[in-house]
Amino acid sequence: MADWEIEEHPDFFKDLDKISTKDLEIFYKKKKKIKENPERQKHLSSGENCYREPITENIRLIYFIEGKTIWLLTIGKHKEAYKQYLKRLYSLRTR
Repeated sequence: MADWEIEEHPDFFKDLDKISTKDLEIFYKKKKKIKENPERQKHLSSGENCYREPITENIRLIYFIEGKTIWLLTIGKHKEAYKQYLKRLYSLRTR
């Protein structure tokens, strides 16, 4: 079993501030599952090594796998999350 490291995009914590306490609890449970097996969810066709994790029916977590690092890119309402993740992915790749 691989030892995965989780990192957050610098703007990720701003996203966490916007979601409810109940959704935060779900997020932390899902974060543990992602660390165990990050490739278990649907791969996003528009981003290489990018995956989405449903938190609720309308809240999505989008993350990117780079080597043994899982980058949490964005979490938020469905449409906003998908708009933000490509910008954040690009900012990580150009660092």
